[in-house]
Amino acid sequence: MSWEKIKEQVEKSNNVKTFSMEVLRDAHGAQRLGVKVCNDISKVLAGIGLGHVPVDLPSYQHEQVRLYKRGTSVGQLIETVLTPGEQNDKSLSDKFSDVTPDYAALIEKIREIIGE
Repeated sequence: MSWEKIKEQVEKSNNVKTFSMEVLRDAHGAQRLGVKVCNDISKVLAGIGLGHVPVDLPSYQHEQVRLYKRGTSVGQLIETVLTPGEQNDKSLSDKFSDVTPDYAALIEKIREIIGE
């Protein structure tokens, strides 16, 4: 599979898709995975606008790697989760805070809708 096919599959999967390192290794044209090959793969992915999790690519061909398109909503979420810091903590907290719904108001609204 080529890098363009991999990118195309990520985009067709709502900008996030998991691949084995074997697929990435083969796309790179390498025989074995090692530190240098993994670093080179990471650079190629960045060059085509894709990020990856884990941040340090594994050197075992059967390990799974999640690829995501940078600059998209899912990409921004993944990068916010992966990058510690006060601003990212606040962003996550604001986005996913547990707001308890007003159940009494919801029930009243449902009663209005159904005519009770």
